[in-house]
Amino acid sequence: MSLFLGLLLVVATAWTSPPLEPSFGSAAHFDRGLASQQSGEPVIRSEVGLQTVDVRVKDSHGNDVLGLSAKDFTVREDGKPQEIAFFDAGSGPVTVAVLVDSSSSVGSSAQVGSAEEVAARFMHLARPGDEIWAMDFTEWTGPFERLTPRQLLSPGQVTVPPAGGVGSAIYDAIATAVCNLRGSKNPRQAIIVITDGIDEHSRISLERLIDVIRSQRAQLFLIGLPSRPEFRIPEPAQPKVTLVTGHDIDNPDVVFDRLAQEAGAETFIPKSENGLQDALKAVSNLLESEYTLAYYLPKISHKLRRIEVKVNRRRVRVLPGLVVSSQDSAELVHFVEGTCAVSPNFHPYPYESHVTEGPDGTVYRDDFSDRSSGWPQHPGSHYVSAGYELTTFERTVADSTPRPNISALGLTTGRTTIYRENVVAAYGPSWRDFRLSATMRPVLGHASNGQEQKFTKQVRAAAGLVFRMNQEGYYALLLGGPPKDKNFSFELVARQFQVDSYAESVVVPWTSIDRASPLEMTLAVEDIGDQITVFVDGKKVGSARDDRFREGYVGFTVSAPARATFGNFVVEQK
Repeated sequence: MSLFLGLLLVVATAWTSPPLEPSFGSAAHFDRGLASQQSGEPVIRSEVGLQTVDVRVKDSHGNDVLGLSAKDFTVREDGKPQEIAFFDAGSGPVTVAVLVDSSSSVGSSAQVGSAEEVAARFMHLARPGDEIWAMDFTEWTGPFERLTPRQLLSPGQVTVPPAGGVGSAIYDAIATAVCNLRGSKNPRQAIIVITDGIDEHSRISLERLIDVIRSQRAQLFLIGLPSRPEFRIPEPAQPKVTLVTGHDIDNPDVVFDRLAQEAGAETFIPKSENGLQDALKAVSNLLESEYTLAYYLPKISHKLRRIEVKVNRRRVRVLPGLVVSSQDSAELVHFVEGTCAVSPNFHPYPYESHVTEGPDGTVYRDDFSDRSSGWPQHPGSHYVSAGYELTTFERTVADSTPRPNISALGLTTGRTTIYRENVVAAYGPSWRDFRLSATMRPVLGHASNGQEQKFTKQVRAAAGLVFRMNQEGYYALLLGGPPKDKNFSFELVARQFQVDSYAESVVVPWTSIDRASPLEMTLAVEDIGDQITVFVDGKKVGSARDDRFREGYVGFTVSAPARATFGNFVVEQK
């Protein structure tokens, strides 16, 4: 199934830009400064003076209506008519930022190319005076590179460094582009984002991004890409979808839809590589066919204002009015001083308050007493009074409605009990060389009444640790055995994702061990390079060499009918 619901073509656009401040030498100019707080980190603010509106007009046949003048338009703010103080028929230059998502969730069949290649394509559509920037992004943002006039003539000279990284932070990337465009000399601005819409790592929320777009003059264009098969979202569309790590993210379909409806974004879903070029051409045509209007802000203006533009001619129309932020809106996004990188100090991930620097490097600790420390909260993975619990059981049908899962690990149902084959929760920073330890209180059961026949894989009740979880798969240290028995066994496996399931390879086969307590044990894994060493209650019980997963997240898992409570979680960089 396609990731997105369909091609959304907006036939007419009434796009609002933030207010302008009048100058003595021209109708208006733009304030390029960033307001600063006592902390020294700049924030995005709306400007003051004039409010600009970019408008595209269509006739009843869907054709652009050109040749209009200011007297053909009526502008209302919150229902009150406004006098047009500035008008342009779309001939002015535009500053365009091209952002390309190169994260691992984007399907290889997309064949989009790098940010520089996409920008080079758009160069052929640019007009004299247009200013073009390009940026690659993943969970990180690459350099925001301006393309020179010489490069416009020779696109092969374009070089835009890749961002590196694996996942994606779409909202942060757009905010970074908005910040960078504040220095543009052109009043008209556009941001073209080419992405599959899967945002795993942004520090700011979708709601914050919508506020940013409403308060700025940059017009947003979204060009949707297909995702890898295991990242495609099943219908019906839900506001949230759940990653294999257990964390919820915004449904990409909902992201595109909300940005279109609430922030005025234009959305295109190419069907092929030629479709991408067609989408870029459509963006260029739209920018050329827009009118720019501006009016002085009324003395009394609400924090959120609705602007409507009408054309005083028959059988033509523009898009319904948009809601924009007022010139005195609250601070929106903080950036690292001297940069346009979203500030981790003002927009931290929840786990970052539990991360310190030790003698050998980063240390991450969590005793789960703080229920806002960021771990998943679902029926099968949640905080409890004694730590963090994972369970495969979901006792009643009312509590068992399956959530859409990316890389779903399978759901199995019985007449009275519904439970998963595996539950995983992983969180925190990504680790390469480390030592992971945690206490575990397991309660292991067994499948009954033929339940085991309904699993997609052979089952064995087990609980343990996961590590180096990334887009390709993860390692799992599993412990299992008879309840209330000191004789346990452990197994180390590698699970590689395959669409909506996984293929499991044994790294260390089931090996018997003795444990000190029948109720609680301490598990530890030391993973340095390709050397994996396993400890139970402080005693080394096994080791192996395997390098198929080089870096990733850490956490917990339970398999088949099982429940386990974890505590004293510590990860130390080695």
